[in-house]
Amino acid sequence: MNFLGRKMVGNFRGEVVSDLSSLVCRRVGGSRIKHRVKQNGLKRYDKAGLVLRVETVINKPEEFRVRKQVLRDGKQRAEWAQLRKGVAYLFRYREVSLQANARYLDALAAVDDPTKGKQALQRLTTMKKDAAGRSCPGFNPMAQDDATLFKSLMDGEHSLRGFTNRDIRSRLTTTRWLRSCADDPKKASAKVGRCFRRLHAHGLIAKIPRTRRWRVTAYGHQAMGASLYLREHHFPNVYATAPAA
Repeated sequence: MNFLGRKMVGNFRGEVVSDLSSLVCRRVGGSRIKHRVKQNGLKRYDKAGLVLRVETVINKPEEFRVRKQVLRDGKQRAEWAQLRKGVAYLFRYREVSLQANARYLDALAAVDDPTKGKQALQRLTTMKKDAAGRSCPGFNPMAQDDATLFKSLMDGEHSLRGFTNRDIRSRLTTTRWLRSCADDPKKASAKVGRCFRRLHAHGLIAKIPRTRRWRVTAYGHQAMGASLYLREHHFPNVYATAPAA
């Protein structure tokens, strides 16, 4: 939804479907995955296992908006209106598709290619100081609490609009990190706020101007993506629950 510039709302009516298909007959060793919201979607496929291609498919342009001149009460003014089919709106088709492709590829690259992120792990684990000069300890890539926090921040739901203290708090209320103050919203909010200060000091997140929302920085995607990759792929059984005797 967010890759296509849509926000999940309670009155949404439609299908959100992802499906994977192996196209062995058409492309030797090729496969295709499609993420569809109603009649629009994102498609990713490879050619002979060598070339990766991402496409945005727009079959129902009315789901998007375009800024144009409209006539209201006998006066011309600019408004956001439904996107229509036509050559005159090809520029908007291009903008929507490029933005969707960029969001999708940026999220994919942070997970699938952690080369730069590995170089950032040294910075992630060392102590930093915030703008006020207060010390902020580093993060431990192997710690369960830090991994859970990174997963919450890296969730694709936040890729378009960012996240707030409440968004992250709602995802961590059942974790050991916030379980002790789950019944006290003010205390939990203050604890998440201190965590945001620590994340900001390390350059993992940045404030969105004139809002209460935050976003993950490009360095944050690299560092946290590499941390999660390292923990889940190279040490998958480190924190596995021991079998009962």
